[in-house]
Amino acid sequence: MSAPLCKSLYPWLRSNLGKRCLAPLTSCDAYALAAAVHLAELWGCTRSHDVEQAFGLVVNQMQPHTRYLAFHAIAHCLDWGHRSELWIEAGLFLKGENLGQCSFEPGGPRVDLAKGGGK
Repeated sequence: MSAPLCKSLYPWLRSNLGKRCLAPLTSCDAYALAAAVHLAELWGCTRSHDVEQAFGLVVNQMQPHTRYLAFHAIAHCLDWGHRSELWIEAGLFLKGENLGQCSFEPGGPRVDLAKGGGK
């Protein structure tokens, strides 16, 4: 078994969203984000409605302005297209939310934002 994905999540988020993207996280946000990554990984194996609900409940424990990190974290353990799928199935609506774009997602600039450029 490889290392837990929550261990590699922060560098991945910094590369995709900018070196300061994690600055607004409180300890509660950080715990919820780690749990969300594990739930997303489990959902990828099970596609269980119970796991979708748990994901939504955990993400809702985060501050509203940090939840976009959980949205993008889905792609860290699954695929880019799974972000919207799990988000919606978990009852986390995309309507009106500005979740931003990852640097390495399809159509993104493909620049490592942790190494200076961007946010």
